[in-house]
Amino acid sequence: MSFELLSPRQQLVQIMNRIYYGGMTTLSGGNLSVLDDNGAIWITPSAVDKGKLTPNDIMHVAADGTVCGLHKPSSELPFHRAIYAQRPDVRAIVHAHAPALVSFSIVRKIPDTSIIPQAQHLCGQVGYAPYALPGSEALGESIANTFAQGFDVVLLENHGVATAGRTLLEAFQRLETLDFCAR
Repeated sequence: MSFELLSPRQQLVQIMNRIYYGGMTTLSGGNLSVLDDNGAIWITPSAVDKGKLTPNDIMHVAADGTVCGLHKPSSELPFHRAIYAQRPDVRAIVHAHAPALVSFSIVRKIPDTSIIPQAQHLCGQVGYAPYALPGSEALGESIANTFAQGFDVVLLENHGVATAGRTLLEAFQRLETLDFCAR
C-alpha cells in the first residue's frame, strides 16, 4: 500500500520505527506529528517506548485542544503547535535525538550538506535554534521563529533536530539525509 494512503496513526508508527530502529533516537526520545485537514494534530505519545508503538498509542489533539487517546501527547506538543502556526505549508514534523546530530548541536555547528548533491536539495539551508528547556513554550517559540525564516531543517542547540515537510515522509527524509551527512 502507498504510504500516503495510510492513516496518520499508521504513518507515525512506521516512521517512528524507521527512526528508532535506525538508531536515530532513544526509547523515550523524539516525537513526530501530522497536521490533518481539520486542524487536528496527530502526535506520538509521551513516555511510551518508541520501539513498541502501535497505532492505538498515537494521540489526537483536536484544533480546539481536546486530547483523545490512551496516553499524554508528547511533551514537545508546544513546539509542534508553534511551527504549524508559523508555517501553513508544513503538514508534518519530525524531531529526533540522532547521536551525530546531537553532537553537532552541542558544538553549535551545522553538518555540511554539500557532501552529496541530494542533501542540499532536500534539506536546503539548515537553521539553528537557541536552547530552551525541552517541552517549554520558550522552546516552541525559539524553534518556530527559526522555521518562520524559511528553514525546513532546524538544529536545536544541545537537543537534536527538527525537520518539517508537506508530508511525514518528506520530513523523515530530511532527518535521515542530514543524519547521513553528520555521520
